[in-house]
Order: sequence, then C-alpha cells, then structure tokens
Amino acid sequence: MSVDDRLREAFGETDLTWDDRTATALREVAARERRERVTRRTAITVAAAAATVAVALVVTNPRDRDQVPAPEPPTPTPTSEVANPLAGHWVSEPVTRADVRRAARLAGDASDAATMLEGLPALPFRVTLFVDGSRNEMVTRLRHGGQEDLTDQENVEVDGDRVLLTPQLADGGTVHRWSIEGDTLRLTFVSTTEAPSEGAPAEAWQRLLYDAAPFTRQG
Repeated sequence: MSVDDRLREAFGETDLTWDDRTATALREVAARERRERVTRRTAITVAAAAATVAVALVVTNPRDRDQVPAPEPPTPTPTSEVANPLAGHWVSEPVTRADVRRAARLAGDASDAATMLEGLPALPFRVTLFVDGSRNEMVTRLRHGGQEDLTDQENVEVDGDRVLLTPQLADGGTVHRWSIEGDTLRLTFVSTTEAPSEGAPAEAWQRLLYDAAPFTRQG
C-alpha cells in the first residue's frame, strides 16, 4: 500500500464517539461554571454580612447601650427641718448671789452686780428653758419658790457647737457654745450685739441666765 493510500485510510473514517463526548464535556463545563458563580456570589454575600456586623459592633458600644443614668443626688435637707439638739424642757441648778457677782465681773464691771440684784427675784432661783424644736423658739423663765416669771423669748439657731439666741422683743443677738453630756446641757458665752438693759450690759445678763449653772433635761 502506498503512502497516499495509507493517509486516505487514516483520515477517511470519523470516530463517532467524539460527538457524544463533546456534548457531555460541554455540559460539565457549563455545570462547573454555574457552581463557580454560586460559590463566588455566596462568598461576596458572606463578606458583606460580616462587614455589616463589624460596623454595627463599632457603632453600637455595648457599654453605651447598657449604661444606666447616674441617680440624682439626694436633695439636701433644709436646715429648718433638721432636729434641734436643744429641743426640750431644761431646768438649771440653783443660781446664787455669787453667780450674779461673777457674771458682772466677767462682763467687765463687778459693780453692775448691785443693779442686777435689784431686778432679780429672791435668790437662789432656777432658770427654766422651753425649746420648741419645730419652731426653733425658746422661752426663758425664772423659778423661785412656787412660781415662775417670764424673762425672755428667743429665736434659736444652732450651727455646729454654737447657738445664736435672738430676742423676739429686742434687737441684736447672742452667741453661746453648747455641749450636751447625757441629760446635762452647758452653755458658754461667746459674744453679743444686744444693748444693755435694766442698768447692766447684755453680756452680764446672758452670762448669768445661761452660763452660771448647768441645765438638766426634764422628762
């Protein structure tokens, strides 16, 4: 057989199985392309969702979301509503003639004692205090024998260990330090702006009525 015959024999016949494999291969390529498109679309969707979550986490801080507003500070209690530590009924130890002389001397002039004795009841006497804690008022009386004489009516203002007594029927005021131990009240004169009365300085009267003897709570 010549070379020409052999070439004609080799290319003259067609292998029909190629047609079947071609169609199958085309379907496989198309299917693979669809799978790759779905895979790419899914990856993009997941990435976008992750980015959205990340942004949400940045914008919404859990500490800000769960933060509870601080409570309002308590409203200060007005001074007028605070219990007055001096409230109650107090009676002094007996006040004597020696106490009158001492009060006059400490106020600056011992000779004022004679004038003060003229305006006082028989000695000894006791001083009684009635302090109204709700109204911050005090009534002062002198007790001698079986009777009591009204001596003064004061407004009472406590500030720390000091108390300001302001007469309701006169000008000025007097400051005393105060202390309470058990049922015993002691007052100590500090200063006054009250005017003299009944021939003696206000300081002498204040020292006599409130400082001369300790007071005992009643009831």
